[in-house]
Amino acid sequence: MLAFGLGSGIAGLGGVALSQLGNVGPELGQGYIIDSFLVVVLGGVGQLAGSVAAAFGLGIFNKILEPQMGAVLGKILILVLIILFIQKRPQGLFALKGRVID
Repeated sequence: MLAFGLGSGIAGLGGVALSQLGNVGPELGQGYIIDSFLVVVLGGVGQLAGSVAAAFGLGIFNKILEPQMGAVLGKILILVLIILFIQKRPQGLFALKGRVID
């Protein structure tokens, strides 16, 4: 619940910031949907620390790869690496050690 609340708040602040740059419409954040999905999958669903670490890691890795490979090939390489990582650790970066009672 905490991760959802913080994510919604940060998304709202991002929407406010992007609305200052151009028109607001239904397609405003479509360029960020895949990146945010990759962050959640890599960090672990429901893991706030994992999502933060994955966001920083993917952002840095993306900025390192973009000048050398181009934006599209960089995204493809990141996607392939995430698929390989999820094959080894399906729970994400910071997996829980046991079962959680809700």
